Amino acid sequence: MAVNVTVRDIVNFPGGTAKTVTVDIVQVVPAGGSPEGDEIWITSTTTVATASGALAIEDIFKNEMKRGFIRSSGLIPGNIFNIPSNARMVVAIDESIGGGVEIELTEGNNILGTDVAQDIESTIQAEAIIGGGGAKIGNLSWLNAQVRFIDNRFQIESGNVSDTFTGTGRSSVLLGAPNIIFVDIRAALGFDIVTASIDLATRQIVETDLTVDYSTGDTLTVRSTAGLTDGDAFEILDATNSDIGLVSGTESSSVFRFTAVSGAGLGIANVYSTGAMVRKLHTVDQSDPVSATTTIDQLYRSSIDSTVNQIDFSV
Repeated sequence: MAVNVTVRDIVNFPGGTAKTVTVDIVQVVPAGGSPEGDEIWITSTTTVATASGALAIEDIFKNEMKRGFIRSSGLIPGNIFNIPSNARMVVAIDESIGGGVEIELTEGNNILGTDVAQDIESTIQAEAIIGGGGAKIGNLSWLNAQVRFIDNRFQIESGNVSDTFTGTGRSSVLLGAPNIIFVDIRAALGFDIVTASIDLATRQIVETDLTVDYSTGDTLTVRSTAGLTDGDAFEILDATNSDIGLVSGTESSSVFRFTAVSGAGLGIANVYSTGAMVRKLHTVDQSDPVSATTTIDQLYRSSIDSTVNQIDFSV
């Protein structure tokens, strides 16, 4: 059943004419037989309202919910931030960092994290507003981008919902350093350590096993060092013990050096026999990142946002 949503721009046109956006599930296609088979649902979001210049707004159809994101570490204590002058970072949405835009945050002291998030969101969206002079005019991935501050973590979300987190047509967000003459604000916001949907989606599980007993020293001999690089965290474990270390380089296809995180002195605290498992540790242990959009309600809202951001409320 179609649902009509009344929308207004109460900030710029508080007395203006209300517009209507209609959302619906327009098609269900059996994909695996009835009654147990899966179905493909398609949501539609439409409006008869027009964009600037009386241009028609295209209908939005979605049957996927993968919304890319990048998330800060949350390790910055508190929810108050100081933003210096010329504080900038490069944002790239659904594109490589080379196609991104350098944005500048509003200067100020003792700013709430929620207000910093709103400033980032407004600055990103301003790049796509028609007539605004930004570098991404009309780009809906930018126009509908959202930034949240939850549990001391910033999360920047693409304005596009896609069927992939990687490759062509992906939904993704990347951050980069600004020109060296400006202040790189990423670390101050916790974006020096990030969790990004594009990285999670391309992560490969790396596991191997000891082929030589370990008792002392700072090297491990394993079946293969493929996928292990300098700086990677790893866990070595058997039925009794578990220790954590950091890869500090590879000596061959079967030997790598490490720095112990748990243990005493140079080596790992425990002794391990041939066959003990060695596995690379990741940000999370799952095969696909959790989309920023996970429910039908959120999908509807993102499509409504996309439509509303294009409506000309002055007429």
